[in-house]
Amino acid sequence: MRRNEGRETWHRLLEWDKGQAAAERLAAVILLNEGFRGVDPSHPLGGRDGLKDMVLSDNGSKWIGAVYFPRGQQNFLDIKTKFLHDITGVKQNYANGMVFLLIKNYVYQKEKN
Repeated sequence: MRRNEGRETWHRLLEWDKGQAAAERLAAVILLNEGFRGVDPSHPLGGRDGLKDMVLSDNGSKWIGAVYFPRGQQNFLDIKTKFLHDITGVKQNYANGMVFLLIKNYVYQKEKN
């Protein structure tokens, strides 16, 4: 039975089973819609990504994108741990900031150096 009033989308995102590559593609579409340009995925099909899921630009500044799309609900500590790990990629990749996408809740935050 199909759910209505947005519940279908909510359930599909909560129990995401499409994998990291599809999550990164969805993130790229969201970021392009938010005005970022030059969205370039690092290794959406697997492999070392150098502490970034994508490279993108905002008003001519280089940014990195980190996508966190876990299955099921996560507690704040798990999300914070992932964020703190990913933010180290800003310095490593000589970026001006990071966009952290917690797609499940349609939340993203820009963090600048």
